[in-house]
Amino acid sequence: EHLMDVPADTQSVGLVCYNLGYLPGGTTDNYKETQTQTQTTLNSITDASLLLRVGGLLSVMTYPGSNLEESRAVEHFAEGLAMLTTRDVGGWRGYANDIPDYDDDGGSVREIVSRALERVVAEGSKKQTWRVFLHKPLGRPLSPVLVTAMRIK
Repeated sequence: EHLMDVPADTQSVGLVCYNLGYLPGGTTDNYKETQTQTQTTLNSITDASLLLRVGGLLSVMTYPGSNLEESRAVEHFAEGLAMLTTRDVGGWRGYANDIPDYDDDGGSVREIVSRALERVVAEGSKKQTWRVFLHKPLGRPLSPVLVTAMRIK
């Protein structure tokens, strides 16, 4: 939930991996208690992005079939990292402001992602640059999605 509770050694952290969704061993009676949650996931991957060294990789496996909001938030956050160096009008904030209102979230994905990106900009390297990739099967919208983000500067 909070990686920043550990010492921030940004010179040695080269890989942070997440496999979101249900925790092993959960029963059908309490599965929501053992499932990752959007807000805590974004808190943690924000921490991870601040800990990674140049050349470091953030790898996140999401499961839209079990938590669509979380999957969307992770994808938008990662794309927001890539947009930190955009020359588009409005910059990365313009990107964040354009995250759509999904019918089932009332704008919470935009709000959570915007706060996370603001923190990366405020606490991270001023010239950080990211390359981000989304790996998902075509024609299968609820299949697992792998999001990777490499910090190149």
